[in-house]
Amino acid sequence: MIGFQAKVNEKVVTLFPKLIEMRRTLHMYPELSNMEFETTKRINDWLFEYEIPPLAADLKTGTAAEIRGGATGPTVAIRADIDALPIQEESGLPFSSKIDEVSHMCGHDVHTTIALGAAIILNELRNELPGNVRVIFQPAEETEGGATSVIAAGLLKGVKSIIGLHNSPDFPTGKIGVRNGFMMASVDDFTLTIKGKGGHAARPHNTIDPIIIGTAVITQLQTIISRNVPTEESAVLSFGSFQAGTTNNVIPEKAVLKGTVRTSNDQVRKDIYERFTKIVKNTVESLGGEVEIDYKFLIPAVVNDSRVAEVVRSVAHSIVGEENTIIPEPTMGGEDFSYYQKEVPGCYVWLGSRYEDKGIVHGLHHPQFMVDEEAIKIGVKWMVLSAIKLLETEFMDN
Repeated sequence: MIGFQAKVNEKVVTLFPKLIEMRRTLHMYPELSNMEFETTKRINDWLFEYEIPPLAADLKTGTAAEIRGGATGPTVAIRADIDALPIQEESGLPFSSKIDEVSHMCGHDVHTTIALGAAIILNELRNELPGNVRVIFQPAEETEGGATSVIAAGLLKGVKSIIGLHNSPDFPTGKIGVRNGFMMASVDDFTLTIKGKGGHAARPHNTIDPIIIGTAVITQLQTIISRNVPTEESAVLSFGSFQAGTTNNVIPEKAVLKGTVRTSNDQVRKDIYERFTKIVKNTVESLGGEVEIDYKFLIPAVVNDSRVAEVVRSVAHSIVGEENTIIPEPTMGGEDFSYYQKEVPGCYVWLGSRYEDKGIVHGLHHPQFMVDEEAIKIGVKWMVLSAIKLLETEFMDN
């Protein structure tokens, strides 16, 4: 591993100008989820340029490649997301998005570039690798179906473990955040359609007011987190929309409420759903209304495998130092990397990308969001060396 580190450091320096070119090209031509056709073509073209043939896979968008080592050994995977967001960029970068209302304001262009850099360097080292590394360029992380389409295409078959990263404007460049266990929340969405009886606002006694029922439902549901979720667990239940009626003096026939639920593990997720449906039905019916519940289980929680986390943490120590390898607090944001972790052990980490002196301070999804490109060097080193160390470590054979 020590010998690999010196080689990787040298190769990253040599490759960096090309990686900047790749990143800025991707940044200028972003594409939304499941529409990443040109992005996929560019990735494949760059892979071919470095004599890395893409794998045949039944994917509408997205691609993958495998670096086959010189020795018989296990296969580990690297994953990067490639899609952009429906946001008008206001960063002022000279290579800003050329596509109206579409931009990489979450930094997936950087993630893709890091994975490309890792693939190129691993391919150059392939005869020395103690196994194989599959590099996955996943579509549609920002919406739904990206990770599951990759799994359905068979791109996790034979994989022993998987790693991924996300840039973090919360941490300065030079820091890597690695956490055992719960890292990011599951994501579920719900829509409640409450049906009452409309009428004149001056005669509410002749109506069944869905607005009153809806407010009661909101109040009662807030007790789930405070009174039913164990204090050592994490959960959020929030409403984002309450729509009812169109004018001042009419009580409407129905109200539509929309919101989201975030949880730290599958059991809490299940318990909240069961409690949620009981409270909604009982509250609505007790006030004389009817309700339709559309509750969608979307993304599981990101829970890092402790053994994989320890391996990649030791790699982070070797790159940025133990003092710059932090244990981040878990977040209630979601990430479909969790689907891979349902199949194989995996670890997802934060890559610091904030640089205040350069004005790189805005958060993810902000129209002025930027990433410090120096973080690309650190990300490539971490991905390459983590993949190699995972191939070397004993637990792969367990």
